[in-house]
Amino acid sequence: MTIDLHIAMLAILTVGVGWMMLTAGVQKSALEWRRQRRICPSWGHEIRARVCATCAP
Repeated sequence: MTIDLHIAMLAILTVGVGWMMLTAGVQKSALEWRRQRRICPSWGHEIRARVCATCAP
């Protein structure tokens, strides 16, 4: 069983277009590769919960 040329081209083009959309989204800051660390502006510590544990009552 061989792969048809049209199916191979369709798969390559689909992956290429998907990759281009992903990189364009990252460059426009619509997407992020990883979530950035959140830093508390008052204490300078990393916030891991919804709010800063030190600042929240």
